[in-house]
Amino acid sequence: MRLRPTYGFPAHGFSISADGSHRTAGQYCTCTVDPNEPEGPVNIRDDLLDFVRAHRDELTLSVYIEAAPADPAARRNWRVRLRQGLNDVRESLVQAPADEQDAFERCAAEVLGRLPNGETPAGGLGWACFASAGGEVLTVHLRDAAETQVAWGPGVRLVPFLRAADEPPALVVRIDRLHLRIHRWHEGVLEPLVSRDATLDHEPGPHMGDAARLGFHDGTRGRTRTDEDQRQRQEATDRLLAFARTQVLHLAGRTMPILIGGGAEAAARLLAHLPGAVADRAVLVADLALSADDAVTAPVIHGALQDLERTLRLRRVAELREMAHAHGRAAVGLTPARTAADLGALAELIFSERAWRQHPDEIEALVQRALAAGAEVALAPVGGDMPSDGEGVFAGLRFPLPTTR
Repeated sequence: MRLRPTYGFPAHGFSISADGSHRTAGQYCTCTVDPNEPEGPVNIRDDLLDFVRAHRDELTLSVYIEAAPADPAARRNWRVRLRQGLNDVRESLVQAPADEQDAFERCAAEVLGRLPNGETPAGGLGWACFASAGGEVLTVHLRDAAETQVAWGPGVRLVPFLRAADEPPALVVRIDRLHLRIHRWHEGVLEPLVSRDATLDHEPGPHMGDAARLGFHDGTRGRTRTDEDQRQRQEATDRLLAFARTQVLHLAGRTMPILIGGGAEAAARLLAHLPGAVADRAVLVADLALSADDAVTAPVIHGALQDLERTLRLRRVAELREMAHAHGRAAVGLTPARTAADLGALAELIFSERAWRQHPDEIEALVQRALAAGAEVALAPVGGDMPSDGEGVFAGLRFPLPTTR
């Protein structure tokens, strides 16, 4: 998942545009994105980002509680793991100053006082609580959390949040020769944005009297009525595709992923006519049927987004590796990334799960520094063929690092 620091509200604000009135033929509505809202996949809440920045160097208790397991008998196990985690931290502080031990106990009491009631957090979601030694507390619900974890130290532990964060918003486009439907996928819900049907230049009127003779008709200039209808349908499809292209460019912003489905031919034509930078974050999804309901569509979107994010992340890692080897604005490896943070050069950070498992404290500190500096942070998706070099840490830079001789 990707984190883009922002102080704006994360791209919820769609409003009906002035020309979105109801129509009897080719009815459609269009929605516009508030230009003051951030673009791209925003996966971190503003209040959490503010909390991270405000308490980066302050002792903080970070607690993550797993989502409800399928087995009802195991749904209280998180409480056992939570108590064990708190006890482990308590034992590690035996030699710590009394002030730090007292601060931990206050934070632990704050967390315990906010625990969800019952066997699981509300709605069976994951749950997290962050309590600073200064007394500030923040709780958040998570789409998922793989395990219950407890951590104590300077700043918020954010990597578990990255692992459980919601998918980024995506533009879902379904189009065939006659119909266009565009939705925004956000937090597992499809929000309708655009609906339009292709219309012919004119509909053939009813014949008066006897049925029309087959063959050539007046007004078609040598074309059969069948040829004329096919021409009109093709032109209507072309107009629909041009409209769809305009809407996609307007709604997808600079970074939103785009899933295209519906009719195979129309979907492929739309993708082929998108500019290269936009087409690079778009993908054809054959199973994204135009008429499928949301319950059927949701797992298709989820799987397609995972595959697309993995592809984009590996592509970006390859670009950073090439830039680093050419002494460009990139760095490969934990130590060069730390050096970039020291120099204020860090603009982007991508790290693997393996890197975090091997260097948890170093990666957590680097993530906090990156976010504090306004850099983008991304956890590489599991299952991708991450390069073996660089310890699983890749950084985009604002300027090249100085070379040493």
